[in-house]
Amino acid sequence: MVLVNRLFFQVLCVFSTLVTVAEVWGKTTRRQESTIKPLKKRIRKPTTRTTVKPTTSRPKTEGPYEFCRNYNRIKKNVQDTALSEDFITGKRDSMTELLDVRDRPIGTFNQRGIKITFDSVDKVEYSKAVEACLLRKLQLLALEIIDDSYFGGRSFEFSFNFRDNTEYLWTSAAPCSKSDPLNKSTNSCSSLTWCPNNVETRLDYTLNLSKFTRPYCIVYRRLTRKFLPMDCSFEAFFTCESACSKPVCPFQNDCHKDESLFEVIGEKTYLKKEHEIRGTWELAEFGFYFLGEKLVNWKENWMTCCSLGLKPLAITNSFFNQFNRLNSPMQGLVYWSAMTRAGCLLFFENCLHNASESIDVEIYAVRKGGSCVAVSSRDPKATELMIWSLAVKTNLCASKLLLGCQGTEQTFEIRDDKINNCDLPECTGIPDCVMEDEFFLKQPFKVLLAPWRFGNWHSCCDNSILELRNEYGTWDEAYKRCCSLGMNLLSVHNPAKQDCLGNPYKNSNPNEKGYLPFRTEAWTAGRDIESCRGKLRWCTGYLNDYLKNDLTWKKGQDPRFANNSCVYIDFGDPVVPSLALADCSEKKQIICEAPMGVGFKSQMHYHNCRRNFRVKESDAEKIWTTGDLSRTSYAAKKMIQCLAEHIGLVYNSTKINVHVYLKMMSRLFRPFDYDLMEKTKSDQLALFSSLKAHHDEKKISNFIVDMNNNVKDDYYSDHFDFSSEMIIKLYDCKGINVTNEETFAFDFLVCFLQSKAVERFWRFYEFNLEKSSVIPAENDLNSPCLTFENFLENKSSCIPPHNLLPLTETGPYLTMRPINIKMFNTSSFTACLEKRGSLPYAETKEEFEVIYYFIRRMAPKLPIIWDQGYYDKLNGKFMWCRSDIDPLQPGATIPIPVTVNATMKQDFVMLVSLPGAKPNLHAVPATEQLMYQTSVFCRVPDYVVNECLSHNLTDTLEY
Repeated sequence: MVLVNRLFFQVLCVFSTLVTVAEVWGKTTRRQESTIKPLKKRIRKPTTRTTVKPTTSRPKTEGPYEFCRNYNRIKKNVQDTALSEDFITGKRDSMTELLDVRDRPIGTFNQRGIKITFDSVDKVEYSKAVEACLLRKLQLLALEIIDDSYFGGRSFEFSFNFRDNTEYLWTSAAPCSKSDPLNKSTNSCSSLTWCPNNVETRLDYTLNLSKFTRPYCIVYRRLTRKFLPMDCSFEAFFTCESACSKPVCPFQNDCHKDESLFEVIGEKTYLKKEHEIRGTWELAEFGFYFLGEKLVNWKENWMTCCSLGLKPLAITNSFFNQFNRLNSPMQGLVYWSAMTRAGCLLFFENCLHNASESIDVEIYAVRKGGSCVAVSSRDPKATELMIWSLAVKTNLCASKLLLGCQGTEQTFEIRDDKINNCDLPECTGIPDCVMEDEFFLKQPFKVLLAPWRFGNWHSCCDNSILELRNEYGTWDEAYKRCCSLGMNLLSVHNPAKQDCLGNPYKNSNPNEKGYLPFRTEAWTAGRDIESCRGKLRWCTGYLNDYLKNDLTWKKGQDPRFANNSCVYIDFGDPVVPSLALADCSEKKQIICEAPMGVGFKSQMHYHNCRRNFRVKESDAEKIWTTGDLSRTSYAAKKMIQCLAEHIGLVYNSTKINVHVYLKMMSRLFRPFDYDLMEKTKSDQLALFSSLKAHHDEKKISNFIVDMNNNVKDDYYSDHFDFSSEMIIKLYDCKGINVTNEETFAFDFLVCFLQSKAVERFWRFYEFNLEKSSVIPAENDLNSPCLTFENFLENKSSCIPPHNLLPLTETGPYLTMRPINIKMFNTSSFTACLEKRGSLPYAETKEEFEVIYYFIRRMAPKLPIIWDQGYYDKLNGKFMWCRSDIDPLQPGATIPIPVTVNATMKQDFVMLVSLPGAKPNLHAVPATEQLMYQTSVFCRVPDYVVNECLSHNLTDTLEY
């Protein structure tokens, strides 16, 4: 299986950087050194959180306001007198702080959302607070939303004594401002000036300065949630932050709709054709999102949005909720947002939006360059693993990414004149493929329950094939029926598969001529679609490709004349099951298939392709272990081509499916390539330095123009060029013949494996998010008893003996209390199997009563869930499945020794005892409550207990 994973992963890696829009976002970590001062005893005091939101005006460009003279005097004194060794950079450990002989207030670094601050433990005078921040290369708190978190958590591994001033916090503000000067008659004002950046904040209350003398200092008081003037000799806590200025955003009046871009046709507003921007509208609670197909830089993004009567995308929790869903239109694509930062390292703002919601997200690469923020939506399955539904990262503002806008209304219509691209393999206009949840066990893995009840199963041609009993339907009905079982209609993707369906046992026994046990006409997954008549393609959940030209068709059939046609297979053909066309509304037999075996479907396809082209396991392993692809056989090349097509990344032999690729990109932990961006930037700087040294003004001018354009723009048009030729140009893969249908994928793989992109893909792609097979192991397909062996997560865990009670002196054993299956995220069917036991069963009536009465004493009101069972129609009695042994072994099924009360006649039931004084057993339908929410008791064989004791495994599980 290691070989399977490796070879499959290599083929996936081929396509890991096909679209340069999807760069890998480098997640950064703050690395800080530490700081300290002599130890004092202090006591921690818990606090509650409150919030004050100052409203701010635009940054001022004038000189410092007069009340900031005190702050500026302290700052100038530090700059004039401090030595380089006086400054502290980053975070230090407690011992380093204690041994520092300099008088430095101690504190701790804390993260508040996307911002990091240094919070003091000492309470000091105002001047000391300003100096302490400056000497840490930070500034005293400015222009910040303050809540109670600034007062709590200030222990810094110490405790401190509370005084009356524990609820005060120094700020860098001074009272009054240029727009709201001091009222000399009342000696008051209603504003602040933040001294580090000269930004004003208007208050909804008045600051009375009559009780104080200059210089005035401002504290924030937690109790009243207000800013107050205070004597500068007062001692209070303080918080330092990165030197921060308000992000430079366009003014609101810079954002206006350009009516000249629009025209009204038939009472609908359209963009004029010379200005047309393709894209899609997304309805939201507040209005609409517009996701454009145009590549723009950050400034062009907001300007374009404004001209359309919209604004750029605001990164908020509402935005996250909108796109955290299956088939999000943003998956794998990277859009500009309204968010940016300026002088403050960790301060961001959604420009052109009056109020920003809070966001619970990590922004990547905030220390590695770029001030503008881009966003990409991840696959919902990836979201479950990676916590965040969106990947958000700072990026160079000159980069070319996709246009993203939002507004309260849909400002224009999109012309419905885009020509359908018949060169893409996607099947459109067909029914949705929906799995019926009631057919499956969902935890710990999804698996088809009791597959024998649906029809006749055959394991051949590396697939599980289901012949539905006497079921006929139109193509749409057949497609939906197979989808409901987690399967697909048959597909015949190459002549090897077609040959195998005619003689499925030839590979295992060349001298044996075998046939599938049906002679019928059945639908396949092949058809054309309404907008592209005559272009036949496979419509499955995994294969996205056209029908090959070398398949065998019935005599007289010409696939070129398909017109609203679906493809069926005639198993009655005496030579080989042949293909033919029929009207999709005809009724034909329904036969479904799925990859055979348990694991990722892609792994199943690997086996399929390797065997179809008769590639030895040793030869496939040699490809991986040696890395030498130069001497690979023709069969191995065809195997790789087959696998790439099954995964859906390659179609029509030489084309790359960008939609599949983008879905893969949305499963990356870090969907931007920051390393590549860094290299590009360093190369540009080196070139710039060289040009300056030679005083080449013309080249310098041209260079600056190039830097303002994205380095990869040559590979894109407004509608994305995802051609194979573009990809070959991107990777400089010389000598590849894009018309060679048999070796294109292999040749490109050889070129690609020489690049560094492979290592990057290995590090960031989450392979566990690939689709898994829901079809049980081969031995379970026709058996009424499922083993679940290949779907268990903890197959070797043991229940401690002190939690078990022997039914006899030597066993078997029962758990002394029920196992909470919700806690272990498992099911009643598998909870005991994962602990090397089984659900209870009884071989005699006496044993049944002993188990019943014991469980009733332990859990009087709990429904008792017993082991699997089924109704044996041949013998007319209910049978018990002993799920602790293989269902094909003798004794795996035993008669149930007590009467079973059957509430209804159906193939699939659960055996349950309801609460009551008398023993009872009922056959009831499998419900969500019984399968996933009802706790269970387990039965454990004596040999399992002995093995666990001998290997000291008794403490591996507590429940």
